[in-house]
Amino acid sequence: MRNLLYLFFFLMVWSNAVPAVMLGFQVPQFTLVDSYGNIINLSDFRGKYVVLEWFDPDCVRVQQHYEQDTMRQLALNYMGMDVVWLAINSTYYMDQEDNIRWQDIYSLPYPLLGDFSGEVAKRYDVETIPQMYLIDPYGTLIYKGAFESEYGGYNAKPFNYVQAALEESLAGLPVSIPKTTPSGCYVKYPYY
Repeated sequence: MRNLLYLFFFLMVWSNAVPAVMLGFQVPQFTLVDSYGNIINLSDFRGKYVVLEWFDPDCVRVQQHYEQDTMRQLALNYMGMDVVWLAINSTYYMDQEDNIRWQDIYSLPYPLLGDFSGEVAKRYDVETIPQMYLIDPYGTLIYKGAFESEYGGYNAKPFNYVQAALEESLAGLPVSIPKTTPSGCYVKYPYY
């Protein structure tokens, strides 16, 4: 009986220690609703590269990216190249109306998905936003982390990790920087 108790405890600790999404492995599938009520299944985009962008309109770092038009411009650059861009809002106190406002303000050409319960973000181990994931056409995670590097000195331009990962992948090369640490705001999960 005592050994079973130890085994149970070990499995509980181990299962919580293993990240939900790991580089080089298949990502969990999900179904979410976009701002306009369309049902979006990740599996519908099999055969294409998928960029997942976690955002929160209340996060200053996200606001900076959108005011500088970096996300929208990068998404537009890859339209028609078998690349799909999906933005996910996991902020518990927001709703689809907030996503519609955000989409209208910035004229976004890609769907904004509502994950207001935070379930998908938790499965993807999202803690800080903006956080980016790049999934290859086979459903394998090939990049996770920051959108771009922090500014590094006087007049230094940030290095765009997502763009670099897309360029390398589309050229048939492995992603040279597959993981970075995002900086910004914590995901605002519900308190229950």
